Amino acid sequence: MNSCVNHPDKKAISVCHNCGKEYCPECLTEGEEYYYCKRPECQAVLKKEIVTELPLEVTCPSCSALIELSDEERQAKSFHCGSCEAFIDFNYDPPKIHKPESYEEVFSSLNLGDIAIIKSIFEDAKIDYQVFGENFLLTDPLIQPARVVVTESQLEEAKNLLKDFEPNIFGISRKNETEDEQ
Repeated sequence: MNSCVNHPDKKAISVCHNCGKEYCPECLTEGEEYYYCKRPECQAVLKKEIVTELPLEVTCPSCSALIELSDEERQAKSFHCGSCEAFIDFNYDPPKIHKPESYEEVFSSLNLGDIAIIKSIFEDAKIDYQVFGENFLLTDPLIQPARVVVTESQLEEAKNLLKDFEPNIFGISRKNETEDEQ
């Protein structure tokens, strides 16, 4: 290693993952996987790398109810409040609060694969959606389907995106082999 870019008298210990320049320990911030220098653009990349989670319990910003979050909800920073039925998204500052009356169900399934595909389709199309019961399928499958809801303003667009989607029951297509051969 060469000398630090900022301190020529100090030995560089690593490079900044964003700008690629060599720095001493004083000039680097350690991320989850890489080091970043103190330059604002490099620190912005560091902030994206660091995965922050919500605490185990949060207060709903809509109704002030205390909510215990699952690990998935903590990582996603998004959850459903059972008290006021609002969807809360902490990925925004201040948190986005979606009232349930502005959502309509467009799809339900017992198959997590179907839910994952629907989520991918909606994310690509920038459809504002929420999923009810997805975690429940992991603990007690076949009891209650996961439900996908979208905002009323995007309901028609979501239905249009799903018009050719064929859900699978238990991972098996409902098409018969003769239809596939045609």
